[in-house]
Amino acid sequence: MADRSCTTLLDVVPEKSTSLLSGSLVDETGAALGSAQLATLTMTLYALTAGLPIINSRTAVNILNAGPGTVDAFGVWTITLEPADNAIQVPGQAAERHCLLLEWTYGGGAKAGKHEVVFTVRNLEKVT
Repeated sequence: MADRSCTTLLDVVPEKSTSLLSGSLVDETGAALGSAQLATLTMTLYALTAGLPIINSRTAVNILNAGPGTVDAFGVWTITLEPADNAIQVPGQAAERHCLLLEWTYGGGAKAGKHEVVFTVRNLEKVT
């Protein structure tokens, strides 16, 4: 059985650049969860390196149609990551894997879902 709680993206993000991530929120049956059905939606962004450092203070940030995130009536979410969100955390690496953790509640807050999006940030030689 495939792990539906994690998506690994093949596209590589250049470090310190703006990027756009998107996907769909679903309930335990696979039905779409639109913004009106959600009680909460937060994101946490961290590097998959020793200590799992949080990137750009992005810990449990509200993104339910606020800040860098939107969710439409059909459960499609979109998050814009800023250049500081795509910064290399451990200098000297050619690339680094980052994880965007989404957490949401629905059903009046009685039910919850979580999903990870893993992507690679490429270290650019001349970027400071």
